Amino acid sequence: MKRCPHCGTPLQVVRTYTRKVFTLHVGKFTARVTVVRCPVCSEAPPLHSEELDALVPPHSNFGYDVMVHAGEAILRRNRTVAETAAELKRRNVSISESEVRDLAARFAVSLGVAQVEAAPRLREHMRSAGGYVLHIDSTCKGGSDHLLSGIDELSGFVLLNAKAPTESGPQVADFLRGVVDRFGPPLAVASDMSAGIRTAVAEVLPNIPVFICHFHFLRDLGKDLMGADYAEIRDRLARHGLKAHLERIQRELRDEAQEASASVERLVRGLESHVAIGDQWHDPVPHKALIAGFVASILESRSEGDGCGFPFDLSHLSFLRQAAAVFHAAEPLHRCARLTAEEKRLYARLLDVLRPVCTDPALARAAERLQADKVVFDRLRVAMRIARPNAADGLNDEGETVPTATIEQAVGSFCEQLRARQTANGQTRYNGMLEQIDKYSDQLFAAPIEVRTPQGKRTIQPQRTNNILERFFRRLNRQGCKRTGRRPNARFINDMLPDAPLVANLDNPAYMKLILDGCDTLEERLARVDRNLVAATLKDLRTPQTGIKRGLRKSFRPRVAPLRIAKFILEKCA
Repeated sequence: MKRCPHCGTPLQVVRTYTRKVFTLHVGKFTARVTVVRCPVCSEAPPLHSEELDALVPPHSNFGYDVMVHAGEAILRRNRTVAETAAELKRRNVSISESEVRDLAARFAVSLGVAQVEAAPRLREHMRSAGGYVLHIDSTCKGGSDHLLSGIDELSGFVLLNAKAPTESGPQVADFLRGVVDRFGPPLAVASDMSAGIRTAVAEVLPNIPVFICHFHFLRDLGKDLMGADYAEIRDRLARHGLKAHLERIQRELRDEAQEASASVERLVRGLESHVAIGDQWHDPVPHKALIAGFVASILESRSEGDGCGFPFDLSHLSFLRQAAAVFHAAEPLHRCARLTAEEKRLYARLLDVLRPVCTDPALARAAERLQADKVVFDRLRVAMRIARPNAADGLNDEGETVPTATIEQAVGSFCEQLRARQTANGQTRYNGMLEQIDKYSDQLFAAPIEVRTPQGKRTIQPQRTNNILERFFRRLNRQGCKRTGRRPNARFINDMLPDAPLVANLDNPAYMKLILDGCDTLEERLARVDRNLVAATLKDLRTPQTGIKRGLRKSFRPRVAPLRIAKFILEKCA
């Protein structure tokens, strides 16, 4: 550029400098930059190379394509920082691991800024479909911050993510206001039973229908109903130490069980097929292997269930009942006349281990109550057409696709029968469950929403569960495991950039079309975002939460440091 684009005056050179730049399509090169200014338009800022600005961010040596490669490798393909640095070095980009981390952070922040800039287009896209249904929830690990997330059920877009110290009403209310400011009010909100979320929704979106997740509702009901008895069974089993005793027996009998496994299999398979095997059985009875099988059946009973966890799966109750079954089977076998002395000793040892548990009256009473409550709870699961006993979907169970009115009618019939039974028996045990169902019936069985779209009227029935977010959080956890090789902990959430989960949107073709806004590639689009906002966000994220820099905090760690500081101040104040 030789002349001012505004007045046509010849431009003057302000300064020249060189920059080392790495890009994927070139590799390493030296950019010679000339900065010019118009002598007439004195208030106009200096003019820089637009071509270089489109290749590399300011104050960086690595191009936008390198940034996108690093960000997608770590946040989308779950590569480690070391693996990503090695990938880039193979493409002639010499980079350190710390620089890879910085590029991944810049990528996440730039993507968040791009979504803010694309919010009007995203909002119009969702409006053309009739609106959006907001699913909201949070996740945390141990004492970590809460990661709040909002997803549109209809488009599948991740709308917003934010960190908050707790899932309290005010924190969630601020999050909801951020969603509404960008995308407008939703058609409906779906959430779990969190008091903080429900309070915030009532404050920020008072006239918006709220749909409670049926799975979470059932889970909370079951915990309230069976929690006390289940905890008593768990605690008393731990006090007896049965699991450790059984595992010791299992280890000691492993070799004998393996040697006689074929004989035991013929015996068990014959009994399963209801074939009279008495005349066909000529093998000696493999008592040691049988004892090993009995012990294994008790230990493995803890994994029985549908994979939904308590209160849908009662692993401690299954453990107790299987232990009782083995105890009653081992008692007559112990009295068998054909036992060798060693076999008799092993049966006696097994009985001695099981007897304290199987004759514990408190355990028996708690198990009896829990079994009765389980029957009632399972009937409610069937009535609500979700998380039914022996279902195969586990935590991904979204319930049967049936009209809400049908489910409401079935639950109403269940409640009437339970009330009649309680009245006849003079019971009040299930009053709390019935009151909860009545209290939340409007949010459990809300009618479908009718909306107008450019294509005509549309009826929207929000999903019955909050699984869309539960799966989203499980995906984040799996990605963390793949990157680090460790189970996600509190640090995993605390170190996560709030905009990092937006990477999930990059798998959505509709989202990509809207976010690119006419650009051919993601790196081209991210080169156009507001750089000042990206820089300010990165600076804020890198500011220590304690307000004290890392190096200075390190100086406080020696035990003598606080005493030395205190002594100095006291001497000065004396």
